[in-house]
Amino acid sequence: MNPFRSPMALAAVVLLFASFVLAEGPGDRRVTPPEWPQDVLDIFFDDAREALSGSRPNYRPNPATQAGTETLATGGAVESASSSYRWSDLIDADTIESEIKRLASPLGPLVATPSAFKGGGYRDCRDHFSWLAVLFTVAGQFDEPIRWKKPAEAWGQLFARAGFNCKVGTDQSFRESQLRVQDLADLVRGGRPTLPSVRPDVGWDQIADLAPLMRRMEGAIGEQISPNVSDQRSLKKNADDLYHEAQLLALLAQVIAQDGWDYSDEESYLAEARKLRDASVEFSQATEQNDFAAARQALGQMKKACSDCHDEWR
Repeated sequence: MNPFRSPMALAAVVLLFASFVLAEGPGDRRVTPPEWPQDVLDIFFDDAREALSGSRPNYRPNPATQAGTETLATGGAVESASSSYRWSDLIDADTIESEIKRLASPLGPLVATPSAFKGGGYRDCRDHFSWLAVLFTVAGQFDEPIRWKKPAEAWGQLFARAGFNCKVGTDQSFRESQLRVQDLADLVRGGRPTLPSVRPDVGWDQIADLAPLMRRMEGAIGEQISPNVSDQRSLKKNADDLYHEAQLLALLAQVIAQDGWDYSDEESYLAEARKLRDASVEFSQATEQNDFAAARQALGQMKKACSDCHDEWR
């Protein structure tokens, strides 16, 4: 039975409401505060601020992280001069982790003997170490959970130094390369090699040279992507590897547009980097959807962005 249909219940509600109204003064619309017994009052502090320590939290938004942000039309990536974009809009954590693991295998033969290293292996070591430095640096900045995130910045700086030292094949760079290859193998197996202290304020131009990264980008398009997307069947068969390479290419396109690189203050250079990044995101999405037409169109845009950039800046 609905209690408000009872005359007695309705009368009780009216009387209760009237008591509240009569308890208020003229113009005062507040209910009379309750009177608590002393045993209840003893539970609470007279002033809670006297029992708290530390400064009060500031919940107002930080304008430095909000100014200048722009959501991209493709991929949902965020771009701004304050680097407030999200790496996870361009690449999955699994892709970064698997690429780091893949690099352990080709590095071993390059440092097997001094002659192998000095006979040209040092150049390949330079490319691989520079690429590892970038991957670990991004892992340290990644906005989602990712393996090795806590020590990633130190790993990035360690491989960066090895990459720069491998510009020449010397006994010193050979010994350092051997140590880094062993460190990587231990890390992939679950070990925790000793790391140096992280140097503060290390810019991207101190992580790697542009040349090794450009070679990695050219290899991604010319060797890994283009030959494996000739038709619908090829796209479907190689979808996982194509998705992997396209995400890495999107990451690289974003990396080379960071402050500190050569040409990073040239708008036409940055525009081509953005075109390559966006096309790479579109390509990775097309592989997920097994959309051959969209994949071919995105691949054409990727190639054009690289070609246009090389025509002006190479």
